[in-house]
Amino acid sequence: MSRENKALSRRSFLRLAGLAVGGAVLAACAPQIIKETVVVEKQVEKEVTKVVKETVQVEKQVEVTKVVEKKVEVTKVVEKQGPKEVRIARCGWLESEMPFDLAIATYNNLPERKDDNVQIILDPAGKGATDPVLAQMMAAGEKIPWNAHACFTPFLDTMAGISLETIQPFDPFLETSHYGDAAKRVKADMIGSVKEDNSYQGKLITIPTNVDVVCFMYRKDYLESVGANPPATMDEVLAIAKDVQKKLEKDKVFGFAPTPAVTWRYPAALHQAYSPADKLFTQDGLLNILDEGWLAAMEITKKFIDAGTVPQGWETWGYPENWKQGKVAMALNQHSMGTWGGMIWGYDKLAMMPTPPGSSAIQKSGTMFWATSIPLFKAAPYPQETTDFLVWLVDPDNEMWNRGAFKAGKMVGLKTPYTKYIDPNDVTQNWALGVLPLLEAATPPPPTKWYITEHTKIVPKMVEFLKGTKSATQAMQEAWDDIQAEIAKDKK
Repeated sequence: MSRENKALSRRSFLRLAGLAVGGAVLAACAPQIIKETVVVEKQVEKEVTKVVKETVQVEKQVEVTKVVEKKVEVTKVVEKQGPKEVRIARCGWLESEMPFDLAIATYNNLPERKDDNVQIILDPAGKGATDPVLAQMMAAGEKIPWNAHACFTPFLDTMAGISLETIQPFDPFLETSHYGDAAKRVKADMIGSVKEDNSYQGKLITIPTNVDVVCFMYRKDYLESVGANPPATMDEVLAIAKDVQKKLEKDKVFGFAPTPAVTWRYPAALHQAYSPADKLFTQDGLLNILDEGWLAAMEITKKFIDAGTVPQGWETWGYPENWKQGKVAMALNQHSMGTWGGMIWGYDKLAMMPTPPGSSAIQKSGTMFWATSIPLFKAAPYPQETTDFLVWLVDPDNEMWNRGAFKAGKMVGLKTPYTKYIDPNDVTQNWALGVLPLLEAATPPPPTKWYITEHTKIVPKMVEFLKGTKSATQAMQEAWDDIQAEIAKDKK
C-alpha cells in the first residue's frame, strides 16, 4: 500500500476536524434567507342607490373596501449570530498526554452544536484561576473572555482561587445542564476521595479530568531474579532492594528509589502507609509532621539511603530517569512514572500496587494523589456551556475520553470506567486496576493555602536528617517552627 493510501494519522485527522470546525463556524455566520408574504391593500370606490319615501333620490356615496389585489413574496436577508466561543485557558502537558484536542474537535462537531452554536476553544493566552491578573480584572469589573483553566490542582490551588474570588461552584449549572443525565452520572460516580479533593464547603468547585496517584511500582523480572514475591511490608521492600542490587550489581541496577525532594510525591504518601487517616493532618489542616508515623516513614527512607540502594541524586528530581532507563528495581512515586517506564521497556515487566504498609496497624494503605481539574471562573461569559462541555467530557459513558486516559497511562476520578473500559488481560491498561484501591483509600489534604509553604520548609530539614546531620524529631520540629513562623507573619 502506498503512503498516500495509508490511514490518516491522528494529526491529519485533527487537521481535518479543524477544517470541519472552521466550516461549521462559517456556516453559522452565513446570512439566513427568510421568505415572507406581503399583503398589498387597495381602496375601491362604488356607487350606492338610496331610496327615500315618495321621492326617488340618487345619492352618490363612497364606500372604502379593503381587498387583496396581489400577493408578493419578498426575500429578507437576516444576519445570524456568530458562534459562542467558550474559551478555556490551555494546559500544554494535558493536551500532549491526553486526547483533549480530539475531544474538543468531537464536541464541536456534535449535531446539537447546530442548535446551540457553541464552540470550545483552547486559548494559549488565557489566564489561570490563581493568576493575580485575572483577579484584578474581575475586581475591576472587566469583561473577561475566559470561562475556565484546564490545568488546576485542587489541593494546591483551591484556596488560592477562593481567596482571589476567581472561581465558583459548578452545582447550579449541573442541575440545569443540557446533558442532564451525564451530570447526574458524574456526581454519583465520582470516587469519594476525588470528590472530597474537588469540593469546597460541600460544593463541587472543580471537575477532575484525570488523577495522578503515588503508588508502589516494581520490575517483575528483577524481583523474580532473586526469587522474591511482591513485598508485603516496607521492611520487606528494604530486604529485597539489598538482594536485587547485589544480584544485578554488574548491570548497575539500584534497589529502591524514594523521592524526598517533593513532599506530595513521597513523604506525604508514605505517611499514609504508617498512620491512619485521623493522624495525617492537624486540626488546622497542616501535614502532621510530628506524628510518629511520619517520623517512621523518614527512618525507613534513611535505611535505604544508608544501605546504598538508592541512586545518586535522591535529593533532587533528576533520578527518575534511572527508573525509565531500567536501572531501578522498585520505586514509590507518581503512578505515571511507572506507566512511562512500561511504555519504554515493556508493560509485561511492570507491576504497580498499593504501597506496602509500614505498620501492623495499617491494613490498607492510602496515599497522596492529585487531580488535574478544571474550575469555573466566577465571571465566566458562558458558565452553563462550559459546564455542559465538562460533564460531556468526563461522563462515564464517554468511551473516547476514558479509554484514552488509561491508554495514556493516566487515571480518572470516576468509578465506572475502571470496570467498563479496562480489559484485565491488557497489560497496557490493567495496571490501573491494581492502583485503584489506593485512590479509594486515599485521604486528600484538607483545603489550606499553606501546602507549598510546608513543602519548602519540610524538604530541606528532611534532607539534613537523611544525610545524618540531625535526628528525625529535631529536623521536623525545626520545620514545624519555620512553618508556624510563616503563618504568624501572614496574620500580622
